[in-house]
Amino acid sequence: MAFTFGAAERHICGLFAQGNTFIYSRETYTVLNVGKPTCSRGEPKTDIYLLARSQKGLDREFKISFKKENADFLENKTNAERAEQLFGPCWQEIITNATTNLFPEFNRKPLIYKRSAGKTEAGAITMGWKFELLNVPSGQLSGDMCLSPAQVLDVYAGTNLTGDKRDATVNGWTIPGSGIANFILFEESPISSAQEVIDSLIPIRDYVRMHPTVYFACKALNYRTFRGKYDGNRPLSVFVDWDVVGGKLYS
Repeated sequence: MAFTFGAAERHICGLFAQGNTFIYSRETYTVLNVGKPTCSRGEPKTDIYLLARSQKGLDREFKISFKKENADFLENKTNAERAEQLFGPCWQEIITNATTNLFPEFNRKPLIYKRSAGKTEAGAITMGWKFELLNVPSGQLSGDMCLSPAQVLDVYAGTNLTGDKRDATVNGWTIPGSGIANFILFEESPISSAQEVIDSLIPIRDYVRMHPTVYFACKALNYRTFRGKYDGNRPLSVFVDWDVVGGKLYS
């Protein structure tokens, strides 16, 4: 049975009942705590937090970033706060360099759609472009972020997170560092046991070494004039400076 993302998270947490055991790196562990980390606004990078104790009495945290099958998005609708957490203090320069490299592609894009084109409705006017991070390129307004290995790790693990995104709440308790992921889990088919989860975990540092490239894509935010609607108040990485000149729209 296929689950939605939230249901899949709850299903995986339910496989790790307190007191259950599993084997990781030839060590037997007993589950002490499991749950979904939460914060006051937004989300931490860790989707599933698991604390377990080995037979030697050593506690280990499995802070899992969970991805459904074919999950291309790493971050969507990225805003300034999240960009700084991902890329550090130079976030503006990094995004500006990425989008500026596509300047000719932006110039070739129509801004007013008299007729429908693909998924864009007739009568749409482009206000600008949202910024998304993916593990694959997507469309003409997409490219390599050209990040260092440390920056790619920041994107996947959330090492620059601050506040309660970093020290998230799990089952009512604030746990330092619980929002920073150290494992990634891809669900290619429904998972049926705790051991299957553990066997499928990939340390994020290993995953970054295998997949060192992070891509970005700029997706249009359009005002649909015939409906009088648009996609919502989204942060834009590139915006169109509209004006009225001689009774006509000018960009």
